[in-house]
Amino acid sequence: MALQPIKHKEPASGRKANNTVAMRSAVERLLPAVNAMDLSISFMDMEEVIGFEALYDSMHKCKKGVIWKESVAHYVLNSLEETYKLNEQLENGTYKARQIAKFTITRPKKREIISVCFRDRVYQRSLNDNALYPIMTNSFIRDNWACQRGKGTDDARDRMKLFLQRMYRKYGTEFYGLQIDVHGYYPNMRHDLTNAMLERKLEPEIAKRAIDVLDGQYAGDVGYNPGSQMVQIVGISALDDHDHKIKEDLDVDEFGRYMDDSLAFHPSREYLEYCRKVIGEILAEKGLEFNPKKTRVFSITDGFTFLGFKYRLTDTGKVIMIIDPKNVKERRRILRRLVRKAKQGELTKAKVDECYYAWRNHASKGNSFKLMQRMDKYYKSLWR
Repeated sequence: MALQPIKHKEPASGRKANNTVAMRSAVERLLPAVNAMDLSISFMDMEEVIGFEALYDSMHKCKKGVIWKESVAHYVLNSLEETYKLNEQLENGTYKARQIAKFTITRPKKREIISVCFRDRVYQRSLNDNALYPIMTNSFIRDNWACQRGKGTDDARDRMKLFLQRMYRKYGTEFYGLQIDVHGYYPNMRHDLTNAMLERKLEPEIAKRAIDVLDGQYAGDVGYNPGSQMVQIVGISALDDHDHKIKEDLDVDEFGRYMDDSLAFHPSREYLEYCRKVIGEILAEKGLEFNPKKTRVFSITDGFTFLGFKYRLTDTGKVIMIIDPKNVKERRRILRRLVRKAKQGELTKAKVDECYYAWRNHASKGNSFKLMQRMDKYYKSLWR
């Protein structure tokens, strides 16, 4: 009987060492692929977007404030049937968006707005709320304020006060601000960059649905119209890399953005001028540019206007915030017109009161006690 050669048995410690080396080698080979991935992509069940329950819930959100319209009332009265049909069409691929309507508004500035039918709005709202919003906003900095739950204009103003107070504690009134406004933000947004962003951030099927909606509503290669929730989410997402560049690479702590309007504070005017140059280059890559009339570096003692309020920091560190006088002048003009219509029987006094007190609540966010007294007196005089 031939003797078999004795196989050498590797010590356990040696096997562990080799396994560790092999694992490390495998990880190193995978790192480039992992780094290329956008880890914000979250694979989700499409039932959460186009399922019956998701669409039915979306319908209830969309009907608020517009149920008096005939088309909306018809959809809501036949909600089970209409939602079932919409769900079937989306699942079997036979869904086709209906023709959009376009109209122009003149205030606060002239712009073209699109209107989609209620059925399409239900689908878009579900797509936006259940997929786009949670994924796209996940990477935002804290002080990206627009169009998000728990944020908005009130949060932006509170944070602006906080920024000024922080800077005052460090530098007194010896610091500067960089105010940025993008010229024609929505009309100049490039479709190819928007689509690439959606494909990078979203699951493929979700990205395709979002791109189909946007491309179907906005012809050409450039430009969107604000109003649609999906466009708003795209709008606040398009400059997300710009926000991180300012906060992380340029190391500007006191920075915030509301849509295309942003403010940054720093003790050095020269450094803010440099930041302005860098940000301008980022915008140029996106086909955007500064609004030259509103983009500036300024001393904090000069004050600034943001979201309809004028801010001023006193020598004692108190932040004074008063509503822009242009806003007051415009509101008086509107009140005169509304009261005139009410006296002619075209409106009720209750409706005009509602409009006035809504503006009054907005104006009262600032240091406006005496202004409120004058406006109350003026409003009462219009009814005499």
